[in-house]
Formats: sequence, C-alpha cells, structure tokens
Amino acid sequence: MSKIAVRGYTQKMKKSSGNPFFKPRDDPLRHERVFVFDTETTIDQYQNFKTGYFKIKQDGYIQHEGMFYDAAMLNDNENKVCEVYTSKHDIPLYTLNEFIDEVFYPEVFGLKTLCVGFNLPFDISRISKRVGDSRGRNKGGFTFTLSENRFNPPIVVKKMGDAYNFQFTSTKINKGKDRFSGYFLDAQKLAEVLLQSKRISLDKAGQKLNTKSKKMKGIEHGKVTEKYIDYLIADVETTYQVYEKLIDELDLYQINIPPTKIFSSASIGKYTLRQLGIQSFLDLNPEFPSETIGNIMTSYYGGRCECKIRKEPVKVTTLDFTSMYPTVTMEMDLWKFMIAESLETKDVTDEIKGMLSNLTLTCLQNKANWKDFVVMVKLQLDNDVLPVRMDYKGTNTGYNVGVNYLSSDNELWYALPDVISSVLLTGKVPKIIEAIRYIPKGIQKGLRKSKILGIEIDPSKDNLVQVLVEERQNLKIQLKTIDKEKLEYQQLKSRAQAIKILVNAMSYGIFIELNPEDKISDIQVYGLDDFNTSENRFEKAGNYFHPLLAVMITAGSKLFLAIAEAKVKELGSVHAYMDTDSIFVPPEHAQEIIDYFQPLNPYSLDIDLLKAEKVDVWFYGISSKRYALYTYENEEIKFMEGERSFKLHGLGHLTNPFPKAVDDWQAEIWEDILMLHYGLISELDIEEKYSGLYAISRLTVSNANVLHRFDTINKGKDWKDMIKPFNFYLVGFQVAEEDGKAVKPLAPYSNDPQKAVYEPFIDYATGDIKEGSHYFKPLSRTIMQYVEHLEHKFDGEIGVLERKHVHADGVIYIGKEANNIDEQELDVKKAQDFVDVEGIKRMILEMSQKEAEGLGVGRSTFQEIKKRIRENGNVNLNTIAVRCLIESLN
Repeated sequence: MSKIAVRGYTQKMKKSSGNPFFKPRDDPLRHERVFVFDTETTIDQYQNFKTGYFKIKQDGYIQHEGMFYDAAMLNDNENKVCEVYTSKHDIPLYTLNEFIDEVFYPEVFGLKTLCVGFNLPFDISRISKRVGDSRGRNKGGFTFTLSENRFNPPIVVKKMGDAYNFQFTSTKINKGKDRFSGYFLDAQKLAEVLLQSKRISLDKAGQKLNTKSKKMKGIEHGKVTEKYIDYLIADVETTYQVYEKLIDELDLYQINIPPTKIFSSASIGKYTLRQLGIQSFLDLNPEFPSETIGNIMTSYYGGRCECKIRKEPVKVTTLDFTSMYPTVTMEMDLWKFMIAESLETKDVTDEIKGMLSNLTLTCLQNKANWKDFVVMVKLQLDNDVLPVRMDYKGTNTGYNVGVNYLSSDNELWYALPDVISSVLLTGKVPKIIEAIRYIPKGIQKGLRKSKILGIEIDPSKDNLVQVLVEERQNLKIQLKTIDKEKLEYQQLKSRAQAIKILVNAMSYGIFIELNPEDKISDIQVYGLDDFNTSENRFEKAGNYFHPLLAVMITAGSKLFLAIAEAKVKELGSVHAYMDTDSIFVPPEHAQEIIDYFQPLNPYSLDIDLLKAEKVDVWFYGISSKRYALYTYENEEIKFMEGERSFKLHGLGHLTNPFPKAVDDWQAEIWEDILMLHYGLISELDIEEKYSGLYAISRLTVSNANVLHRFDTINKGKDWKDMIKPFNFYLVGFQVAEEDGKAVKPLAPYSNDPQKAVYEPFIDYATGDIKEGSHYFKPLSRTIMQYVEHLEHKFDGEIGVLERKHVHADGVIYIGKEANNIDEQELDVKKAQDFVDVEGIKRMILEMSQKEAEGLGVGRSTFQEIKKRIRENGNVNLNTIAVRCLIESLN
C-alpha cells in the first residue's frame, strides 16, 4: 500500500485587496542611454569590493567613464597603481562612495538610465553597504543599501525562477504614482535565454556573439595591477558589446517585449501571445469552475524519463522526435484552444469506451483521430499502466513520476492520451467512470495581426506554432547550402534559433505557470475533492495559465513514447531508455519505428517526425539521467566527438576535484565507471584514486533563506567580514551524525574547494561551527553510490527492469514542484504538501489506541490530542506526537 501525490489548484478564501496604487510598470522597449559597470573583488571567502569601472553611452557614443575603488581594501601599492593609471589615461577616479552618490544614483535613478551588468546581482551586492530582508511583495529577496543619502533609495533584488528582479524601494521620496522602480538588466540572464546556454560566462557570450572586444585571458586575480585594470575595462566594454548584440538578437523577434522583462524564454512566449491580442483563459472565463480546474490539475505529470535496461551494455540507436511539444500541439489542434473564447464540455463516456476497446497501433497512425483526444477520463484503476507520482525511494526526499502498474482505492482523473498509452501497454481497457471532452467555442475578440520574426501572422486564421516550426525547417534546409563562414549563414542561424526558442516557449511551460507566495494564507485546495487550509501558501496562476493545455501537451508526448515502446515490443524487443522526446532502441528496429511515425507528420513540409541521432552506439544506463553513449573497441572507451554523450545527474553539480590539468573531470569519472564495469579497473582502484578527494558543491547565496544559514558566522562582524548575498559558498555531503541529526557542512567559498574539508565550517542544521574531514563524504564513496543508484521507479537491478505494481490507498495533494539546484542541495524549497487539517482531525479521531501506540504515541498523549480536537477543534500540527500520527496518514 502506498500514498500517491497529485497536483492541486489553490484559491484564496478572501480576495486580496492589494495596493490600489500598484500596477505593473511599462518598461521602455529600447534604451538610448546605458550605464554599464563591473567590479573586481578580493579572492577570499568574503569577496569584498576592491575596484570597479563604468561606462555611460548615449546612442552608442560614450558620455562618461571612470574608475572607482575602495582604498581601505587596497594596499599602498595598489592605491598608487589606480592613481597612476587613471592619471595616465585621463580617466576620472572616484572613491566608492563618490561613485555611488555622484555617478550611480544621478544616472540610474535621476536620469532613469538603463543599468547593465554581467551577473548584475553580484555587482550590486559588492557596492552595497549592508543588506536586509525584503518585505511585502518582495519577501524572500534582499534589500541593499548603497548610500547613506536618504534621497537615494535602496535596491531590492529578488529571485524569480532562474532570474532576478531588480527595483528601487519605495521611500518617502520615491512613492505613489511618481515612484520610479528603475531599469536594470542582467546581460548574463538575457544571454542565457537568447543563446540557450545555461550559466554562460562573459567570455563564452562574447565568443558566441562575435564581439570585437574580448575578455582577456591569463590574468592573476586578486591583485590590482595595470594589466588587471586593463582586464576590468575590457570586461565592461565586452559587457556593453554583448548587450548590444543581444538587443540585435531580440530585434529579430519583432516582439514588443522590454529586455528588462525577460526572465526566461517563457517571457518571450507570453509577450508574443499578448502582441497577437490573445487573452488569458482565466481572464476570459473567471467563473470557470475551480473544481474542474482541480480535477485537471490532478492529471498533470510532466514528461516521462526512465532507464529500462540497467547496468548491461546494449547497442542502441537514439531516436528523437522533431519539436515534440509543438508537434503534439499541432497533432491535437490545440491552437484553437489558445484563441478560443470559452470551453464547452460533452460527456463522451460510451464513445471513449468503444474507441479504446477497438484501439490498434494502426488507428493511431491516423492523425485525424488525434484531434478528438482532448478528453479527461475518470478511472477506477486495477493494474493499469499510468503515470504515478510518489516517493519511490521511501526516504521522504521528494516525489518522482514513473509510469507503472497502478491500482487505486480512489477514482482518479487522467488525460485520454495517457489512458490510450495504458491500453497499448497492457492490452486491456481500464474501468471508465466518466469521460468528458473539452471543445473550444468561439474566437476571442481583439485578436490582431502582427509581424513576428518577419512573418505576417493572423492568429484567427494562422496556427502560429505550425508557421514557426515550418519556417525553422525551411531555414535548416537553407543552412545546409551556405558556407558557415558567410554572414548570411550566421544571420539565418540566429533566426532559426530565435524561432526554436519562441515556439518552445509557447508550447508548454506558460500554461502550467504557478507562482507560490512567500507566506501562508487561508486557501482552498481543489483536486479530486476540495478542502480549506491555513497551513499553506497560495500559488498564483500565471498570465496564461491553462492546465488543460499543459496536461494534453505532456500527455500527448507520453503517448508518442508509449507508441514507440509498443512498436518496439511488437518487433520482439525492448527499449533501453527514454526521456521526454527521445527513445533508445535496438539499431535493427530503428528505421521501422521511424517509418511508422511518418504518417503522423502534421506539417505541410516533408519533415521527419522521428529521426535517428546517434546510430549503433553502446548504451550503459544506471538510472534516469545517468547514462553514457560511447564506442568500445579493443578495450578503449570513446565518447561522441564534439558533444557530451553522457549524463551525470547526481554528480554534475560537484566542483572539479582534480588539478586544473584535467579539463573534463566528469568525462574522466564516467570513463572510470565504464572501465570498472568492463573489469579494466577494480573498486580498489576507484578507492585509491578518489578516496583522498571529497564531494563538494559550489553554490550561490541566492536568497534570504540561504543567507540566514550564515547568521552565526556573520554575527557581530563588519560588512567586509561577512558572507554576503551572491557570494559563492561550498556545501559538503553529510556522512556523520551527532545527537541523532545529520551534520551538513556549509563552508565559505575557496578557490580550492578541496581545502575546505580542513577548515572550520557551519553545520547547516544547527548553525554550530565544526571542523574535521570526517564530516565530508569521500568522492570514492560518492562515485560508488552513484554507480549503485537504483532506478527506483522500476523493480530489478540488472538488465531489463520490470514496472512496479503500485496500490494507492490514499492521495496527497502537492503544489508546484521546484527543481532548482541552488536550493535542492540545502533543501530550502520543495513542493509543498497541502495540509487538510479537518481531514487530519477526522482520521486521528477514527484511529484506534493500538494504532497510535504502534506509531510511538503513548495512551495519555493520544487521548489528550483527541480530547483537544473534540472540545475545541484544535490540533497542533507541530508536536512530535501529532507529526508521528500525520506521517502514518501520509
């Protein structure tokens, strides 16, 4: 028996009155005047500001530039270097305070100049005097005080997903309808979005954009020299040129989106829909039943990822679906839902029962049938193969989604494509209680034609997803005929990249966007049923929240994978691995599977719907996201050239444990894992090579919750001696317990992370200062645990794994699932479990004394809890005894 988790939908019990003066600001689409700056710091754990440089440009022409410094952080020689350099080059030299009060605020606040930096949060934190916790709307963020002048408002920096929002605070001077929030742009985040490159460096951004100015190499950090100032100035110029080139990239889209409003590619998708006059479904249908939205949310499971053949090398050809989510959007004709005025429903229970009873792989090749798949189905499950979200590890570390045999005491809702997948994989039709088809009605008023990426779009007639995918395919054909060195090639490549970003941005994420508030409130949770709670945070729906679309797109993609799996099975074999839009199959069956899918091509072009990417290579899998593709001849292992053909989920976030001579340490670890499998090295060899090294991650103090973990070490210290926001820090992995609690090392950053194990550190749980290498996990143990990591979603350990049989005797409602690595390692934020307090009280009252004692709750304590519930309806969820009872319920 197990508890499974489903997503819930929340509504506030009382509508928030909000701030009557607050309204989202309209940032300029482009800025004529730009202020760019960069800072250099000490290289110790405090990373204190030493020197900085700025440029102000108007319409591309320099208006002012200068250097600024903190004399107290420089030695006499460094101070002299700054003075001589600025005098020699006729550059103004400011103290840090002069720069802030005489340059920064007059420009960025007074003249409303756009402030640009590369990793801007770090640079703002470097020039601040102190930091406090932000409040109200900005709770969870940092409020930086840069100036003692009360006319210069502090700056709030708050994390938003993987990006940051910046604004000047409200003050007595900066308030009301005339309040100015500021214009800030982190060029690094904009580069990540437009260049589709995570954690991109300034050097890499300059290379990708072919800027004239380049980041200087071979610089010794931490010491201010003439060459180091040259390096600083080059960084500022490169940042400005990267910014200019990114604006050129953004201009390709022809979308009216301010660069300061781009927090992810989804931002571009939302502004595109807005430009076409497409309104939010909830705005158009404010009375749409929350109960129905709750039902739909329970059927949301995202993508599918699984390792089917474990720790047994097999030859595979990897097959990738072309633009999976956009293709499903086309296949199921979901554009009509995006532009619809409203939705109607129709009971199609008998129709769906009949269709499923006669289901074949052949009928699924008929793309006309897919338009009828926008159906929600309520099931009574008995060993049916469907997505299941649960704590597969049994360690209370979070929920994962697997596709397994499921029996349930509760009736559950699923999207029809998921139900079709079950019929394909089991050969039987589940017990259907009800089937509801959703039908788009009407076309929104106010839709408008617009030119996007050079294409005239009429949203009432043109399917934007189709237009963009087909245009990108045409560009890819053109690119094959043009010399890569020609300017035309680069222009077409940029255009193709822009199309890819835009079409993916509109195909999934924006429809499931939920933004949890930072404080608990009285909310109603809707799912299979509904209940009230005061123990959870409200999750505000995004502008284009439309869970029916998110559910259908992801369920449709899982159906593609299930069809491929069923086809492999029909051919007498089994797939090795699958992930979201790809499946690894025996090479001898690859072409037949490719040919099967081609009739489903929904585009007007002859596009390969399924294509072979890596042909006839070895696959070695450990679990989801942990595998390698390689060649193996004469006891020599080689990975694919020009790309990483291995996944290191679970190790990839670690710092490089080797000397700098090892460029790709992750490849070295995977090579050792494979050599261990083939018997070319032993476990003792792994132990000898890695036992003197430790598993350590480098993370960033990205929010107030993380910063407060350093309160003990910061207490009573001056700003320069504190661990500050956006400093790096090191995290070790607990191997020791004290007083029954795991010790989790948290250490200030060092350029040599391996040395941290011999220095004092903070215990994350208690804040106590400890020291000793025995608190850190040896890398040898981490690697061996990585190798032995099971595919918990399946049964079995070696070879072809079997699906688990799950019997669900209860349902837990959860909120938005967070997977941010910066927070994962410290368990700062997980999906919230929605707490049904009334349900808990009922179940405690129904629990027997024997059951309570079996959970470690004594007779008198249990009776007192029951008495309190009966007499005044209260239950304290935070006592040890009540928590023990609740855990049994979950």
